[in-house]
Amino acid sequence: MRNVWIVRHGERIDKVDPRWALAPPRGAWDDPPLTSRGLKQAHEVGHRLARESPIDYIFVSPFIRCLQTATNIVAELANKKDLKLFIEPGFIESLSCTQFPPGCLSAEQLKEFFPLVDTTYRPFLTKFDPEENDLECDKRIQATLEAVFERYPIPKNILIVSHGSPIAAMHTVLNRKYKYVGICTISHYIMQESGSESPSNRENKRQIEKSNLHTKYAIKCMLAGDSSHLSDRNNLRDNY
Repeated sequence: MRNVWIVRHGERIDKVDPRWALAPPRGAWDDPPLTSRGLKQAHEVGHRLARESPIDYIFVSPFIRCLQTATNIVAELANKKDLKLFIEPGFIESLSCTQFPPGCLSAEQLKEFFPLVDTTYRPFLTKFDPEENDLECDKRIQATLEAVFERYPIPKNILIVSHGSPIAAMHTVLNRKYKYVGICTISHYIMQESGSESPSNRENKRQIEKSNLHTKYAIKCMLAGDSSHLSDRNNLRDNY
């Protein structure tokens, strides 16, 4: 059995102070950092996950807000000395709402600011293609999830730190139900090896290309955008 934890990044500065985007570092208006509230939210996620089975691998979008979120989560985990951050461009924000190419830093550049980054990790997505809508993001997320689960097999536990639209796509792929979640909320799936699709995974309310995940694994959604660990649940942006 494997636990898959999915966390959306914390509160970002440009959603609180729109002036930030007028002169962003490197001209990257799509790469804002977290607010102080966002940093606190990430620590609260870490406190919550510290009560669960240890995480083995952490996959992170290359945007700074996700690196900050992941770093603060790890700070609260008992096995933090054993953990590294894998920068996976496949989990980046929907490219329909970013610069193109996106304004993120490379893993080597991020390592200078986030020592937990593992620059030996080989990402599954190595080249960005334009995305005109969220359906194209869905296809990217599906391919990335399949690749991650293949390279890092059960029973290893996984944490993914990403964005609103990609996480909605993860719910579509894993649970066959579209779910847009709030900032620093937690989603949780349990996966087991399976020769056939489980009944709970047969609903399909949003059409995407057929995935082989549901023939290889029995997948059960335990949490979808849970916010019970957060001390302040106001304005979690769970609808945009």
